[in-house]
Amino acid sequence: MVDLKEKVIVIDPEMCTGCHSCEMACSMKNFSKSHPYYSRVRINEFREVNTFIPVTCQACEEAPCIKVCPMGARYRTENGAVVTNEDACIGCRACSYACPTGAPVINPDNGKTMSCDKCAGEEMPWCVKACTMQGALQYVPKYMVAKTSGKKHAWEMKEEYKPQLAKNDDEPKFNFSFS
Repeated sequence: MVDLKEKVIVIDPEMCTGCHSCEMACSMKNFSKSHPYYSRVRINEFREVNTFIPVTCQACEEAPCIKVCPMGARYRTENGAVVTNEDACIGCRACSYACPTGAPVINPDNGKTMSCDKCAGEEMPWCVKACTMQGALQYVPKYMVAKTSGKKHAWEMKEEYKPQLAKNDDEPKFNFSFS
């Protein structure tokens, strides 16, 4: 059954300007330091093509990071976030390697992994609050993810794959066969 109250961070890489405000907000919230190494959200930069992609834990339904942790240090919180119990973590990084997005990052102070906890106890994660330039990060109910992120992409796919018209513009260049 879908939890109608659970919220997730939705990322739109096309809207990211690479300002790093989300990283700074996250590091300030969790460590009172303004440094990207202390952030649980990272901006992957592809400057040659002017592309910036925010990466943070997506709290996968079947989280591979939980399954591969040899110490059982990764677990799901009440708000749906997947986090690390630092007392149990040995810093092997198995969770980072297993994660499809590479979201678990290393705490530079203790060498153990850390990932987004959705700013537990806050109404909205600090990274989302800080993302004011273009709104690349949004905090929405989980059931709204497809609507939030899929609508624009569906329109683009429709335009890209619509049938080409013949020269007389009356008929598509293909036929369906029902034999």
